[in-house]
Amino acid sequence: FPATDVSGVCGTASMLAQQLTGLELERMSYIGPEEFVLAFMRDVSHPLHQGKDVKKTNNLESYVAWSCHLSQLVATEICKQGSKKQRVKITEFWIEAAKECFNIGNFNSLAAILAGLNMAPVSRLTKTWSKAGSERLVVLRQAMDSAADYDNYRATLKAAVWRAAGSSGQNIVIP
Repeated sequence: FPATDVSGVCGTASMLAQQLTGLELERMSYIGPEEFVLAFMRDVSHPLHQGKDVKKTNNLESYVAWSCHLSQLVATEICKQGSKKQRVKITEFWIEAAKECFNIGNFNSLAAILAGLNMAPVSRLTKTWSKAGSERLVVLRQAMDSAADYDNYRATLKAAVWRAAGSSGQNIVIP
């Protein structure tokens, strides 16, 4: 079998971003509000826990694990390439997919892709980054910056919600 990478399977970064958004929406649909409550409850003696297993947050945990797997996929897809030219191509593909996720309003996949691009094995590829251009990520990294209690992210999310509310098309925002 010939070796394939994500760009060969998905075709375009836009298509990948749309597929990721579909997966995110499906996974999110399984998470009930009670899982968030249980995830943040520390007091096992609380009445809500009576007769219940404290760890009934399987869907939420699965959703978080999905993000970690996506980050690992990004890093693996880049690092498994045999040549610098291929690594540059795949890195650029993931950067473009991250931009498309941003445009769609899928911030969870955007954060996971950025995390994969920031993993040590990928960030150390200085020759790859000199060709792919890490400056292309500046806006995306600023939007997801954790400084000032995620102030930039909250402003970006608010703008995305406002944009989605005013659009006549698909209005999806995945925080």
